Amino acid sequence: MNHASDGLMNERDRLLIVMLARGYTTTRIAREMRLSRYTVAERISKLLDRFACSNRSQLVAYGYAHEFLHVGTWPPCAAAPLGAESGATWSRSS
Repeated sequence: MNHASDGLMNERDRLLIVMLARGYTTTRIAREMRLSRYTVAERISKLLDRFACSNRSQLVAYGYAHEFLHVGTWPPCAAAPLGAESGATWSRSS
């Protein structure tokens, strides 16, 4: 299922979920996206309802399960559009 082509997900929604995956607070997301924290809270609430998630952690897990977040990439980032290469990978230094 491609949420972007289904109209269920836009780039701002993907970015918001990436920020949640990074552990950002509502206030920090609002500051980064240049929105009111109330707007961000409302957007998160709508995403939770849309994807039948109970909390932010479930929303992030949903993002990984439905491949609009990269698995194995740190820090979390949105999955590249089909056919695009992702240059970021997760690696651990000794």
